[in-house]
Amino acid sequence: MGTTVVVVAGGAGTRFSAVRPGADKLRAPLGGSTVLDTLLAGLGGFEVVLVGPGGVREDPPGGGPLAGFAAGLATTSAEVVVLLGADQPFAASAVERLVAALRAHPEADAVIGVDPDGRRQPLLSAHRRSAAVRVLDGLPAVAGRPLREVFRGAVVEVPVSALEALDVDDPDDLARAQALLERAGDEGPT
Repeated sequence: MGTTVVVVAGGAGTRFSAVRPGADKLRAPLGGSTVLDTLLAGLGGFEVVLVGPGGVREDPPGGGPLAGFAAGLATTSAEVVVLLGADQPFAASAVERLVAALRAHPEADAVIGVDPDGRRQPLLSAHRRSAAVRVLDGLPAVAGRPLREVFRGAVVEVPVSALEALDVDDPDDLARAQALLERAGDEGPT
């Protein structure tokens, strides 16, 4: 069962740039890397499709995460497609659990991460390609539509950590990510 990870990076990052004009949250420094590169480094064992500037483009560009997922899905024939947000630097550690949960539940069309506060994290999810294509093909359009559209079938919830669910939307989130990274470094390898 082949797996591809689709990383959607087409958002405008307006909350981040509102505080730091002209700054790109995905290129913001994090440790000795950047937010995006930290995520990509953790995905080393997977085929990765980056959707956004510098990668595959959704139609139209800036069409939202559902359009980004559709664009990434169109590039792969993998049976399982994991969906992550490019601003989630620590999400890679959840990928194996999401894929394993999907394999363990043959009745499920998708699995979705649920953070410690009980919130579903659609950008921490794994999908059977056939089910996702069926849903997307049934929509009149994907641009501007909510990401929840792709979760119309049988969905299993999988716990994810607060660290895995952390997304860098503003400079405070970046500071929190940096502090967590430093704390992990101080505690040594886990």
